[in-house]
Amino acid sequence: MPAKKQILIGAHRGAMVYEPENTLAAFEKAIEQGAYRIEFDVRRTRDGHLVLMHDATADRTTDGAGEIARMTLAEVRRLRAGGTRPVPTFAEALACLKGRAKALPEIKQAGIAAQLVGEIRAAGMVADCTISSFLEDELGRCRQLCPELPIAYFLTEPKPFSAAEVVERLGATLLIVWPQAIRSEYLADAHAHGMHIRCGFNDRMPFEEAEALFHRFADMGVDEVSCGRPDWIARMIARNAAD
Repeated sequence: MPAKKQILIGAHRGAMVYEPENTLAAFEKAIEQGAYRIEFDVRRTRDGHLVLMHDATADRTTDGAGEIARMTLAEVRRLRAGGTRPVPTFAEALACLKGRAKALPEIKQAGIAAQLVGEIRAAGMVADCTISSFLEDELGRCRQLCPELPIAYFLTEPKPFSAAEVVERLGATLLIVWPQAIRSEYLADAHAHGMHIRCGFNDRMPFEEAEALFHRFADMGVDEVSCGRPDWIARMIARNAAD
């Protein structure tokens, strides 16, 4: 019997179930739990610094309020995520992950691609970062500035999909597929064009339901599975290997 494919562990905003999302503590926990690649979100402050924040405002995830784009870095640094953890800069996130896990930054704000690429280059992490965004102009700008920087493409719903077109247009090497969009023909097309495939599940799922979804992903050839509980994925991988 052929050996089962080794599935890689992804983390969503770090191990965000155990530590506040998009914080270095969440990254450390994800690395401790075996994460291969850690996704996180990047925005820019009013005075031009890249920081980690999913939402446009600080209201949901910190003890403060207001738009990140209207705050200075000093104001953002006074915020506490989950009541205790500081909001990291992009440079701090890269330094934390370097040599320990791959980085999957998502550009959440238009106009920051050039600065993002510059900081990745300065950190010596071009080969270890893959850029994602729903803002495809930003992805195009990243590709223009640094053709060797890997790019991810989101497939969020069932729709006409051509891996050849995505690879040609964006230079994408990673396909991030949402569970509702996963189709065997999409995955086969992506793999045929050299793309790595990452999929995930909702952190609010009970373990048994998430594991059933994991087995579906595995059977369809997904390369990487992500959520805010990397330890769950490690358990699923171990149980799948033992079957």
